[in-house]
Amino acid sequence: MTTSSNLCDPAKEELIRFDHFMAQALYGPHGYYTSPRPILGARGDFTTTPKLTNLLARRIADWIQENWKKHGQALPIIELGPGDGTLAKDIRQSIPFFKRRWLDYHFVEISSHLAERQQQKNKGTWHPTLKEALQKTDGTALIISNEFFDAFPVRIFNGQLQELFLNSHHQEVWQTPSDLPDSTLFTHPPARFEVAQSISKWFQSDLSLLKRGEVLTIDYGGDPQEVYHRRPLGSLRGYAHHMRLLPPEAYQNPGKQDLTFDVSFPDLIHWGAALGLKTIALTTQAEFLGSDDHDGAGGAFKVLHQRKESAPSI
Repeated sequence: MTTSSNLCDPAKEELIRFDHFMAQALYGPHGYYTSPRPILGARGDFTTTPKLTNLLARRIADWIQENWKKHGQALPIIELGPGDGTLAKDIRQSIPFFKRRWLDYHFVEISSHLAERQQQKNKGTWHPTLKEALQKTDGTALIISNEFFDAFPVRIFNGQLQELFLNSHHQEVWQTPSDLPDSTLFTHPPARFEVAQSISKWFQSDLSLLKRGEVLTIDYGGDPQEVYHRRPLGSLRGYAHHMRLLPPEAYQNPGKQDLTFDVSFPDLIHWGAALGLKTIALTTQAEFLGSDDHDGAGGAFKVLHQRKESAPSI
């Protein structure tokens, strides 16, 4: 892959690996998710499904009750990256009144500004990490997330297995990587693709503490054929004021716009299996909701259900 930035002498450039740039842009001291500016809704940069309809919340409420019945008890709920708290509020309201008293709802949120908005709408317990939440629930929980993993920093590679770095002017420079992270995408590498090594590490550091329960992941993405057939130049993009920004424009205002990518669900399954998570179902959001929106968001979003069963006592 050739770009004008390849004409620069890398030895004279101050380079940053792309995932490190993305981590600073989203979660640094002046990062997109750590600043108080509005990011959701009409005044923000993007809108999520729970802001448009309560259909997803109602279906998740049913899923929660189905799994309470399966486990024979009302397991605690842990929501990852709860946005402004709308989904949690609607889930609570969608559970029959006499069952709501069983809800032990935990929120995992690193942004103090978003946590304040969530607390205006909800009751529960807030944690900065899943690790802390699972320690509180003794490793047993139903873990749910909607558009959570797509905000993890990613490493970017090309078909020649060179890795993307940015120079001080946010121009692209491709170099030989020091290592290749664990990912199913390297089996048949697309022309340009993202590997969320940060998710893999999070699985090992946080999700590994789940002893028994279910994991429900809702996000946009799919397998490589789905994702990179639509986006042959990679799925990384930015959003600002509801406008989609592709590279290199996506790099130009770090901290002022969202950065996101299409999640590799084969990788989520692969990394989960290493922790003993069994895949129960992988469907489209349309199938999960029972809707006919197969060509829109209902087809682009996937729903992954994984299960962790407690180890048999010896």
